[in-house]
Amino acid sequence: MPRACLTARVAALAAVCAVGAPVAAATASAAVDMQATTTLAESVAPVTANNPGVDAVFGIERKTIPLSSVPDATTSPTTAVSGPTVRTPASERVTVRAGGPAAVAATSTAQGFLGISTSLSTITTLSGSAADPDTPFVHLVKNLSPGAPSVLRLGGVGTDDSWWPIPGMKERYLYKLTPRWAADVRAMLTAVGGKAILGVNLESDSRPLASTEVADFDRYVGPSLIDVFELGNEPEFFPVALPNGHPPHDYPYKIAHYGQEFSNIASALGGAPLAGPASGAPNWLSHLGTILRDMPSRLKLVTTHAYPMKNCSRLSQVSVPDFFARSSIQGLADSIHDAVKTAAAHGKPLRVDEINGVSCGGEAGVSDSFGEALWALNMLPALWQAGVQGVNFQTVDGDLNQMIHAQHSASGWSVSVQPEYYGLLAFADAAPAGSQLLRISNPGLAHFHQFAVRAPDGSERVVLTNVSSVARTTGVTASGTRGTGSLSLLSAKSLSATGGTTLSGQSLSPRTGQLNGTPSLTLVRPTAKGVYAVRVPAHAAAILTLAATNGQS
Repeated sequence: MPRACLTARVAALAAVCAVGAPVAAATASAAVDMQATTTLAESVAPVTANNPGVDAVFGIERKTIPLSSVPDATTSPTTAVSGPTVRTPASERVTVRAGGPAAVAATSTAQGFLGISTSLSTITTLSGSAADPDTPFVHLVKNLSPGAPSVLRLGGVGTDDSWWPIPGMKERYLYKLTPRWAADVRAMLTAVGGKAILGVNLESDSRPLASTEVADFDRYVGPSLIDVFELGNEPEFFPVALPNGHPPHDYPYKIAHYGQEFSNIASALGGAPLAGPASGAPNWLSHLGTILRDMPSRLKLVTTHAYPMKNCSRLSQVSVPDFFARSSIQGLADSIHDAVKTAAAHGKPLRVDEINGVSCGGEAGVSDSFGEALWALNMLPALWQAGVQGVNFQTVDGDLNQMIHAQHSASGWSVSVQPEYYGLLAFADAAPAGSQLLRISNPGLAHFHQFAVRAPDGSERVVLTNVSSVARTTGVTASGTRGTGSLSLLSAKSLSATGGTTLSGQSLSPRTGQLNGTPSLTLVRPTAKGVYAVRVPAHAAAILTLAATNGQS
């Protein structure tokens, strides 16, 4: 089922329940009234051992149903979300409150907030050719940007190792860009309905090379499918000849040299829309104001990279729990927020156009773990709150950060994904284009994360992530009277699991790139005080969807 249809179905189901429609198998009255406060110990229902359908913490009767039991649903198989209810310790009986809009803009409907980033040299191994397109891959890309055109970043390490051949110039680059390559990329972007951030060779410091690339990208891909040209990739690694007496890590000198190089190349590109600096080095981003000052005024977009964990030496040690250290989510978002403010002072938006959990190709058992899916799900709203224009997750053929795999056989194209993709998909489903991030209270629970959004249709989605080893039941309140809510799960066997991830009980079909089967939902009816009991299993995320209140859309 296409994600847009699923999102609409979930919201419609919640709306039906909100007005009291007869869904007898799915709704039930609250067994106890309770105060919507952060200490709910006195509100717990009497012993429920003989009534397994009643939540042991909040005394609210809940029932898991496949969506096929709701009118107009499909009849394909489903796996119901189920499991024992664990009695949450009294100290953790808290309520999460979703409030009004946060102090950040809604996501744009003109340009996708979430996309992928990959190399110029490997994109066609994912997308296929114009004559034989990889349709499952197209669906994987479109899934991540419901309601807005996708933005793909094509560049990365291939940016400064690629070229459009120039007669008379010695061939010294690893990858040759050709009209056929461009036709394949154009077909993919057209099928996706999106635009590309295209990398242009800057490291060579060659005006003829860069101007030829921009001209041929325009000629063969087409200006209407190009958002910006990004000059270079991670210039902090460019070789720079330092004058005598300069220390090897003279960042101000290197940054000044980069500004001169960027401006020199940009002056040969006419009015082409430009992006940069495509850097993720803290020592560079701390000088972002200087970098932007030296860039041409027609710079359209500031681009940065972000990896919370570094794995670039044999001494590096990274682990799945590191995803949930403060430095990996809020700390990283805080540093990006500083960059956003600097970019805004120069009148420019900022996009994190390359991000993943572990740098330098990733780490086995970490980059391909379910833990990274839950990290991605919570990293995205943190970056949204930080004020970024959008985010592109890195997937590069041949390394451990290869989030998307594609394979061609006699029977056609098929795709597979690492668990991280499910985290991106859960976010995209919860926050389609035009959504507003909402203020939400912090329950103060260890190993627990939360965010809330209001979709364009007025429905609200509260996302609770539990990375602890025990299930937790938490109360949720939202503004207005919203009736019965629908609950879905993002789950796997453990944080370290590298397979078996499901969203709403569904998994992605290799042949279509879309979720397979019928989604399974739990319907949760609030108490008279408007509190919803949400049970979040260990190492899982729960997404509660609440219908729009009367008059809200």
